[in-house]
Amino acid sequence: MKVVHLGIGVIPMPPPDDIAAGGEEYVYVLTRYLSRLECEVHVIDIKGGAQQREKRQQSSAKFHELWRLPLPYRYGYPFLRRYFNYLLTTSQILFFALLSAFSLNRLLAKEKIDIVHTHNENVALAAIIVNKLRRNNAITVYTPFSAYGLTKFSWRKRLIYFAEIPTLKWIDHIIASTPSVKQWMVSEFNLDPAKITQIRAGGTDLDEIESFLSHKEGACHRSNIVLCTGGIMERKNQFTAVKAMSKVVVAHPEVKLVFTGPFSQLSYFNSIQSFIAENGLSSYVEFKGEVTKQELYSLYSDATLFLFPTTAEVDPAVLREALAFGLPVIASNIEPIVDMASQEEGSAILLDPYDVDGIAEAVIRLLEDSTLRQSMSQKAKKLGQTLSYENIAAQTLAMYERLVQDKKQA
Repeated sequence: MKVVHLGIGVIPMPPPDDIAAGGEEYVYVLTRYLSRLECEVHVIDIKGGAQQREKRQQSSAKFHELWRLPLPYRYGYPFLRRYFNYLLTTSQILFFALLSAFSLNRLLAKEKIDIVHTHNENVALAAIIVNKLRRNNAITVYTPFSAYGLTKFSWRKRLIYFAEIPTLKWIDHIIASTPSVKQWMVSEFNLDPAKITQIRAGGTDLDEIESFLSHKEGACHRSNIVLCTGGIMERKNQFTAVKAMSKVVVAHPEVKLVFTGPFSQLSYFNSIQSFIAENGLSSYVEFKGEVTKQELYSLYSDATLFLFPTTAEVDPAVLREALAFGLPVIASNIEPIVDMASQEEGSAILLDPYDVDGIAEAVIRLLEDSTLRQSMSQKAKKLGQTLSYENIAAQTLAMYERLVQDKKQA
């Protein structure tokens, strides 16, 4: 089985330690695990630095590096930041899609590729065109990393994500990360359910976690930290977590709410800061900003529980990581999270993301009930094991083999 994965074109694989990049991390780790399963894997990606070169050598996948536009990953100034970020990202992706089309064309000319697996709609559309022009027998696969909040795909979204609809229409097969995402895609884009396979679009790198824990000085000590991870933005709903914290500290003044993640929406962050100042919560809330993977792992290993009041997700990597570390979880009762938590009953407490009183009561309950914390921790670890990249790679390879076999029989 010969497979080629195309990157996304903004952040190299694996991403730098101080940058959160779920899509790039997924492609890198998945291809590493696939290469262990007697699968010849090629990866077309932008050129990285010394960190990427060193880690790529740990994988048996063959990397084909492309030049990238010398632009920053993120525009750092608050004025029109959101729109500059969009323009920067889009320009880099489109440039990579063009270069990757030429690289894929050369690879298809030299190798008998069975599967071309893509992870961005623009790059996927370029791969589809190359494959059709060459009249190649490779099967094209697409893993979308955004379900747009599982809401209506409006005309505005159709303009912004202009390549999404033709990609979904022309691609041979699609991977949906959860049952709810698959159902949404079928209804929203009128797709044949047989064209979609449900496999998680990301997993837990248990090898990396076990390596971290083996080198950690001393055992994990659960401190009085309530950890909340994700970019500071309205969608992640950190404001509700802070409001709940104002009620928690009345009963437990020893507890601290710690946030990690980039300050994606400064106006939203400033409104949270104003609430913190007005309610005297400065000593109870800490924003660490972006942290390295090792720093995040340290927080997972030392926190008491994980709070995730997000309002829209597809397949959150931080939630899988928290489960793998055995953290009791309080999270939103949105469909993708319900899909995940339902695989192990009792692994998480799921609530309305805007239920301030309910979230506060759940935090207090976990802080005061050590038996419940221990039970949830054990179930979280069990669920985290099933969400491993080893399992996801095996499911993905099985899907590849089925697609190839079905094509031979067609």
